[in-house]
Amino acid sequence: MQDILNSSQAARVIGCGPQMVRERIKRGIWTFGTVVTAKEAGNTQNSYEINKRALAEWLKIPPEEVDRRLKGGQAHES
Repeated sequence: MQDILNSSQAARVIGCGPQMVRERIKRGIWTFGTVVTAKEAGNTQNSYEINKRALAEWLKIPPEEVDRRLKGGQAHES
């Protein structure tokens, strides 16, 4: 699987909404991702890049568990 996730994918792994992921990354609360501003990317909206390994580390799960959750497996307590 890919090493960079978008906010929707990260939200699925964490078990929250994509807007929560975007807001917390933007505010610097969650540090496993970065904001790519619309100006930097030449777009009309900001985008968010989440590092899969950093997300796994933050959640204290193996990267394989991130992949499993993305494929539709249920998240479980870690």
